[in-house]
Amino acid sequence: MTAITLHQLRGPRIATIVFSLLVLGTTAVYVGFLLVLSWGLLRLRRPVQSRERPTVTVVIPMHNEQSCAGETLHALHLQDYQGPWELVCVDDRSDDSTAEIVGDWARKDSRIRLVQVASHEPAVPSPKKRALARGLDAATGEILITTDADCQPPPHWVSSLVSCFTQEVDVVQGPKHCLGDGRAVHRYQRLEMLAFVAAEAAGFALGRPFLASAPSLAYRASIYRKSGGFHGMEGLVSGDDDMLVHRMMASGGRAAYAMDPSISVPTHPANSWRQALNQRARWASNGSRYDNPLYVALLAGVFAWWCWLLLGWLPWALGLIPGALWWGVWLAKTPFDLLFLTVGAIRFRRLGTLLDYLWCLPLQVGIFVYSAVAGHLGWFKWTREADGG
Repeated sequence: MTAITLHQLRGPRIATIVFSLLVLGTTAVYVGFLLVLSWGLLRLRRPVQSRERPTVTVVIPMHNEQSCAGETLHALHLQDYQGPWELVCVDDRSDDSTAEIVGDWARKDSRIRLVQVASHEPAVPSPKKRALARGLDAATGEILITTDADCQPPPHWVSSLVSCFTQEVDVVQGPKHCLGDGRAVHRYQRLEMLAFVAAEAAGFALGRPFLASAPSLAYRASIYRKSGGFHGMEGLVSGDDDMLVHRMMASGGRAAYAMDPSISVPTHPANSWRQALNQRARWASNGSRYDNPLYVALLAGVFAWWCWLLLGWLPWALGLIPGALWWGVWLAKTPFDLLFLTVGAIRFRRLGTLLDYLWCLPLQVGIFVYSAVAGHLGWFKWTREADGG
């Protein structure tokens, strides 16, 4: 009887020990990852500046952008780049006055061109990738730069990005920040974007870019075409920025980060929680579709760890695990989050954003888990209205 009892107890105890080691190990990996990223941010410096003035093409995909197209085109019209450059606007089957607005600007500024995706062309899961590919195929510049239709880059944006292209650089990422007012959903997105931009910059600083963002992304036309560009990715709903950078790095590209907060590109946030969740589900939908299986495995591990943060109180409440195995992970996560975010906020001059950290922390965990699940189950819409644009 005693032997049976000991045998019955030994199994659950071993399982608890193994599970505890797994949780502690993944927490240590998370903390180590944040320390590495913080170190990357600290060593981030402005790249050596090139004096060359290569030809440049800026490409903007547009779909029903009549509310913002004029302001964006005006901002790009004011760029101070001294070399030859052009702006290719791709009208992706808009049913508003987007094409007419671009046409009016093209008559005023010969550098502006309109390329259109015909209304009869078949629908694809990612119309933005198709529009970008169409515009980039029409580009004549040696340097290709992308931004979004609702962004108004500062006047020295093109000049600063292009100056980063020395002979040792093929891909340049620039910073961005989130606009909005004082409502909670906007403040959450500002903090989230700070974390994203800081992680993005750290990856570029360490020579291992794993995140990228289209509102301020530049690359040589040669490396874009060598990598295959967006062709073949039209079936993927999201990832028109980091997936492309992964392709270019795999093709021998060398990356740099334009560490200049003064050229940070402002972007508009979603205006409601429903729109924000839809947008993040769309972004997360391709988490299992990256070419690098190790990166996919890393994302899966991160997802499992965040699920534990969200739901670990359940086995604790049922008496299956010690409470420290759940709340201890939160205690370990929080100070290293703040360390990383503080370094990022200092580097990008966004210290006021940190004031929202404590109330955003539990929301972030729930939103992260929901987005990954909803994205892979297709619980989102791919429209400007659904994203709040």
